[in-house]
Amino acid sequence: MATNSQDSKKNTESKNHKNVDSKENIESNHKDSNHTNVDVSHSLNMTNNSLNMTTNSQDSKKSTESKNHKNVDSKENIESNHTTITKSQIRGIDSYGMLCSSTELGLPKLNDGILVLDSSIGELTLGKELSEYPVFNQNCLELGITPNRGDCLSVLGVARDIASMFNLIVKNISNIEPSVALGVGRFLSIIPRGDLHASLLYRLVEIKEGFTPLYIALTLGITQNYKDDVVANFLNYTTFMTGVLFNAYPINSKIVSPNAKEAKLIIQNDEHGLESIYADSVNESGQGGLNKLNEIGVNSYDLKKYDYPLTLILEASFINAEYIANKLCGLNVPKNADVVHKSTRGSNPDLELGMNFLCKNLNALKIMLYSGVQEIIRDIEIHNIHMTFAYISECIGNHIPKEEIALILKRLNFRIQATCDENFFIANPPTYRNDIKNRQDVAEEILRFYGIDKVTPINHKVEQIPQLNAVLSRHQRLKDLRYKAVGNGFVECVHYVFDNSSVLKELGYEVLQDSKKLVNPITSELDTLRPSLLPHILESMQRNKRYGFESMRLFEIGYIYDSERNAKLSLAFVMNDFLKPPSFPNPKGIRLDFYNFASVVAEIIGNFECVNIAPSFIKSRLIHPYQNGKMLNGENILGVISKLHPEIAKKYDLDSVFFCEIDVDLLLQSSGVNALNEVSKFQANRRDLTLLIDKNISFNSVKSEIENLHLKILKSFFPLDVFNENDSQNALSIRFIMQSFESTLTESSMQDALQKILDVLESKFHARLKV
Repeated sequence: MATNSQDSKKNTESKNHKNVDSKENIESNHKDSNHTNVDVSHSLNMTNNSLNMTTNSQDSKKSTESKNHKNVDSKENIESNHTTITKSQIRGIDSYGMLCSSTELGLPKLNDGILVLDSSIGELTLGKELSEYPVFNQNCLELGITPNRGDCLSVLGVARDIASMFNLIVKNISNIEPSVALGVGRFLSIIPRGDLHASLLYRLVEIKEGFTPLYIALTLGITQNYKDDVVANFLNYTTFMTGVLFNAYPINSKIVSPNAKEAKLIIQNDEHGLESIYADSVNESGQGGLNKLNEIGVNSYDLKKYDYPLTLILEASFINAEYIANKLCGLNVPKNADVVHKSTRGSNPDLELGMNFLCKNLNALKIMLYSGVQEIIRDIEIHNIHMTFAYISECIGNHIPKEEIALILKRLNFRIQATCDENFFIANPPTYRNDIKNRQDVAEEILRFYGIDKVTPINHKVEQIPQLNAVLSRHQRLKDLRYKAVGNGFVECVHYVFDNSSVLKELGYEVLQDSKKLVNPITSELDTLRPSLLPHILESMQRNKRYGFESMRLFEIGYIYDSERNAKLSLAFVMNDFLKPPSFPNPKGIRLDFYNFASVVAEIIGNFECVNIAPSFIKSRLIHPYQNGKMLNGENILGVISKLHPEIAKKYDLDSVFFCEIDVDLLLQSSGVNALNEVSKFQANRRDLTLLIDKNISFNSVKSEIENLHLKILKSFFPLDVFNENDSQNALSIRFIMQSFESTLTESSMQDALQKILDVLESKFHARLKV
């Protein structure tokens, strides 16, 4: 082991022995000497989300083997990192030790030679046990840091948390007095451009000679951050201890300063929108211009080896973690993983503290520190979190006295603003806690320090939360319509929303206006949006008939578009030829007609009324001139039901086809939950009337007049039959159901009701009773 002390010498030849070449001594030491196992605990290790820090402990001791132990081959010991050092004789000369590298002592590799001790580990005393120095007598703690606690990615951050837990005070680092009166402003100017989010602090230092103190080298070696460059080691050590990000720029570099005396740094956004440091100097080609030094929070300046003395611009930086994380998201640029890891999780914003710590450690070297600083400080947003003591207790589940809550927050360095209401307060988290944004975060901090073991468990209360909403209800009702259609023998089909405009015009449909036309149709035949579901369904029926299918039931639910390109959800049903195809006991089958088609549709969508469409209002050529009707539900016109016009049926090679097309939104509005009706306990009575009435009068008109009478005992009525009486009149048979909720109906009361009906029909339509 070598030291910087003048008292420490290599193996010295005794008076009674010959001189031995030192190289041979070293080789002999490695071959023949007995060794003592030395266990040195690693200290201060932090990589990414794991942090190792030192604790002074007397538990880590060196174990010395007795003199009677056999010599152990040093080569095997080196390979196993256990080296035994004992007194031995080498070529007749007493040897009390050996020269060791750091790896031979189980320490990280710091160089290619021997481990040189210096006064940074304490006063060097010849013959003093190495384990008696605190730096070699420590334990190693490895801490798992959650991603939100970027403030704990440094020894200072962990120390702050421990101090808060045990109500201690973290020591502050005082300002370092400058060595010379010359100010930084004489040699360095900082020019910010644009709206910046970063804070920067600069100092100027001249280093006369450079070496890395052993305690820093060991710390960085164990944390795998040791570099060959002295300045880089000081910067990395300061970041590890304080959490402040650092860079250093040599002022004697032409990239930084054109004359190696003065420098001008410009802070602005680069081509990727990242805030970057530029030097107004000479570039690598020898021309003047801006040289990018690094991106703040993304990369670090790559220091090259320089001769001493060396004048450096020291830079401490901070940028908001959320801001830089959003900037880097999806951005493919070169990054320093360690810098990005710290900046995106939240580095320490206290730049002055970090700079003081760095300058204090640089004092171990021969330096000249210039007075003053240059800085760009952006005010850090203070989060005002409005809280109540009751909310914290409710959130945790147990009552916590408000005095204890206030004490915990103060120990966590929160600033508490009192209000006129003693139960209400405003909490401001410290600037280095960028993970605390809302009331829940504050409650979590209270629970962490209060102790989860103190919380009394409370039984979980299960309350049913209504899951039904408008979207889900609409989806379920559409699904029910599909199930009912399939249950009635219909097959769902799906077609393009595009259609052929020329075919639609032939069928009497309006197509899109010129200003709304499709600019890039997928084919020339599909050059517009469909105004109806029916043309595509008819084409499908035509194709299926060619494949041998005779009787078909098809339906589709899809969007249709008017000439203004407004969308509407529509439902269409189409049947042809047979209600029941030929089979036993109906060898000729049951032919499909208007009424049994309407009955099938009613089983799917519910009851509806049907009113004839006046011929002057029929625009679509698909509608039959006589067998058609508007589908009504109350005052809403749901859609149209009709037999397919014979000419159109012939065009599609079809025979008897019936269809209907319904507005789904109106259907869902009108098909709510059916109300329960009161049931009378008295018997119902039926009475039939056959009327002679003009052929041009519809049953709907007759129905309206009867309903307007508001007969209390009339429960319902419906047409039974209609047949041709003569050229101008039809015989219409109507069945009336009469029932009272108060008593059994008498014949006279029923006759009175029928007479009122006859009177109003005679006065309105000149109808008379057929006898």
